Amino acid sequence: MAKLKIVELKQVDSTNDYLKKHYQELPSFTVVRTDYQTAGRGQFERRWNSARGKNLLFSLLLKDVPFDQIITIKEWVKSSIFSLLGSYGLDVYFKEPNDVYVDDKKICGILIETKSTEKNFEYVIVGIGLNVNQLLFSGFKATSLTILTKKMLNVRSVFSKLIANLLESYF
Repeated sequence: MAKLKIVELKQVDSTNDYLKKHYQELPSFTVVRTDYQTAGRGQFERRWNSARGKNLLFSLLLKDVPFDQIITIKEWVKSSIFSLLGSYGLDVYFKEPNDVYVDDKKICGILIETKSTEKNFEYVIVGIGLNVNQLLFSGFKATSLTILTKKMLNVRSVFSKLIANLLESYF
């Protein structure tokens, strides 16, 4: 089983960017979690807005990954998120390239970024933004666990469950 290192930050520009800046000194399977991102983003540099402390915002660093593992990594992350959300009784689906939806509303975004060498990915960084307790969303159709379950949830508890799912199903 992989050994996990967790870095907790109150605020950061972006958890993915933090890992890109510090990947050389961090071990594979480092997770950076934050309460707030000042420059959170998704695919195609789209802004990811999140209310402070209300949602799950983290990124996972994997190092020295063979090229042929990237699809496996995406499926592993998707299935771990689906398992987590299914445990709350939600019927979720994936919308390419990187979003998880419930009832035509986005609940989770995934951002995978890589750096290549000639022989493999030097790093694969998997960023996950999961709407947990946020109630209001401006500009797009979104939802959260609280809206769907009608319960306020402990973000750290949701984080622990998702990390457990990722570790249990790691290929």
